[in-house]
Parts: sequence; structure tokens; C-alpha cells
Amino acid sequence: MVKTGFGVIFSNLGFMLLWLGQLTSQLADRIFVYVLMIIIYQQTRSNLGVSLPLLAFGIPSVLVGPWAGVLVDRLDRKGILVVTAVARGLLTLLIIPFLTAPLQVIFLISLLLYTMAQFFAPAETSSIPELVDKHNLIIANALFMMTWMASSVVGFGLGAPIVNLFAEKNTLIVSAALYFISSAAILMIPIRPRPITGKSHVLKDLLVGFEFIRRHGVVSFSLIQLFTAASAIATLSLLAISYAGDVLKIGERNFGYLIIAVGVGMLIGMFTLERIRHFLKMGTIVTASFLLSGGLIVWLALVKDLHLALVLITLLGVGNIYITSTIQTILQHRIPRQIRGRVFGVQNMLVNSAFTLPVVLFGWIADLAGITNSMAILGWVLLLVGVIGLLLPKMRPA
Repeated sequence: MVKTGFGVIFSNLGFMLLWLGQLTSQLADRIFVYVLMIIIYQQTRSNLGVSLPLLAFGIPSVLVGPWAGVLVDRLDRKGILVVTAVARGLLTLLIIPFLTAPLQVIFLISLLLYTMAQFFAPAETSSIPELVDKHNLIIANALFMMTWMASSVVGFGLGAPIVNLFAEKNTLIVSAALYFISSAAILMIPIRPRPITGKSHVLKDLLVGFEFIRRHGVVSFSLIQLFTAASAIATLSLLAISYAGDVLKIGERNFGYLIIAVGVGMLIGMFTLERIRHFLKMGTIVTASFLLSGGLIVWLALVKDLHLALVLITLLGVGNIYITSTIQTILQHRIPRQIRGRVFGVQNMLVNSAFTLPVVLFGWIADLAGITNSMAILGWVLLLVGVIGLLLPKMRPA
């Protein structure tokens, strides 16, 4: 009988080293961005200028992400993870002498750093099935997704006290050190290097990945669902500030309590998903979670009571983990090992895009039609995706 559960995952040395590499690199990313936003604002005194880190992040996601997936399939994934983590650490240190240089220099270095990140993400996601038994993949993905969201919140949260304690230069050194710790952890993973292949044309390899996505409806629909779920959580994080101040009347500065509620929900989701997956098919879990999450957001748009809002937001965190972790597992089951990098490169591009374009769109809708109307529209979008999953059973995997 195959052993499953968090005990098995936590006793898996290779996976835990990969998880440590993810955790430290994510924290380094967020601390780096926090310092970068401070530096740019100090130079420009402009909110528009602060958007430069977002632009430096978005450009490589779209232009480099899919191509990075091709190289992940061609080269040794462990080597890619180690080299890109070290490179990001060195680039972080490189910014220090240029803190007072023109913004174009800082932007260029940031662009290079985020380009390295495009190789790290698909190599990391593609490595999980090589370290974890398929029966425990959904638990491993839940832990990764939970860590991804938690490190985003904690990383930004750590940025303030670290900068206040060490100032910008030393905080960048802390960020670089976390990248180096990430590379050291991954270097110790007991996984055999993959043979290097490079005979076929890069463009041909890239097109093979897109063709695989096009031909497999479950994979393409799962990527659309993942983009929608990531867009929803990113948009809600943006709208949380206005929602806290204008609707719940608790003040904009207290919007962090809403983010904490999401985190609590994700933690609950991480531990309960392992139980319910024994009773429900993965496709059913995803469809039901979209319907639940969409209904919760529409309801949330009508709520002005803080306590009820916190309950609904906590349930949204549960639904988000159910969706993202299950979809990640579906993709890892469906995608052949030899093209995982290409497909997960496209996935990385979509997820990163979800934190830019939809956020801007719903921010514009909120300014135009109001915060609650913007949230209601977002809820109906999630409900629509859930209904499509009900009406198209062929798109739902077993």
C-alpha cells in the first residue's frame, strides 16, 4: 500500500530541499522588490515610477518565459535551478554600487534578474514529480502554493523592519544571501542530472509545447483556470485596500487583516485537501471550488460587516488552494516528462501575466464603477469558469 500524507512529504529529503530552495528564493524576491520600490520612489517621488519593478517583472515573463521552458527541457533542471539562483544573488549585489545611478541602470539590472527567474520557475515545477510519488503530488503542490503566497506576504512584511534596521544596501545583501542559501539547498538535492539534449531547433521545440497544449483540452483548460485563479487572488489583493477603507470602514492601513484571513484559509485548505481528494475527483474539486469562490466573491461585494467578511475571505483562501494545487497536480500527471519545461514555461508566463493585466483592468473598473461592482464582476467571471467546467465534462480530468 502506498503511503500518503504530510508525514511522507516532510520525510522526503529531496523534496524538502527543493521546498527550502523555493522558500528562500521567494523571500529574496519579495525583499528585493520592496527595497527596489523604496529606491525608485526616493529618486522619482512618483507612484508611476514605483511601477517600474512591475514592468521589469512583466516583460521577461512574456518574452522569455516560454523560451526558458524549452531550455529547461534541454538542459539539466537541477543545474538550471542552482545557476539561476546564484545569478540572481550576484545581480542583487551588483545593484548596490548603482543605487544612486540613473534609473535606466537599475531597471536594466532588475530586468536581467527577473529574466533569470523565468528559468527557475519551470525548472522547479518540473522537478517536483521527479522527487515526489504521484499519490503525494497534490499534497506537495499544496505546500508549494501555500509557501508561494505566504512568502509573498511575509517577504514584503520583512522588508520594512529589515530596511529600518540595516538600510537599503545591507537589506540587498540579505536578499542576495537568501538566493545563495536557495542555491545551496538545491545543490544538495539527491537527483541525477538529466542528459543534455540540443539537436532539434529551439523554435521547433517551443512550437511542440504549444501544439501539445492546443491538442490536449484538459491541459489548455487547466491553464486557463490557473490564470483565472491567479488573476482573482491578485485582483483581490489590490482591491483589499479600498474594500477595507471604503466598505468595511476599518481604515486602509488595516487591509492586512484581510490578507491574513486569506492566508489562514490557505493553511486550512492545504491540510483539508489531502482528505477530500480521497472522495472527489480532481476535476470535480476544481469545478466546485470555482463555483464556491465565485459565489463567495459576489456575496463579499454585498457585505459590510467585518466579521462576516473575514469568514468569507478565509473560505476564499481555502478555495484558492483547492484550485491551484489540484490544477498543478493535474498538469503534472498529464504532461510527459520530456516537455514539462515547455508547458510550465507557458504556465509561468500566464501566472505572471495574471498579476499585471487583470489587476490593471479591475483597478480601472473599480475606479469607474466602484469597488463592490468590480468585485461582483470578478465573482461572476469565476462562476462562469465553474459553469463551463460543469457543461464541458471532457475538460475535467478524472
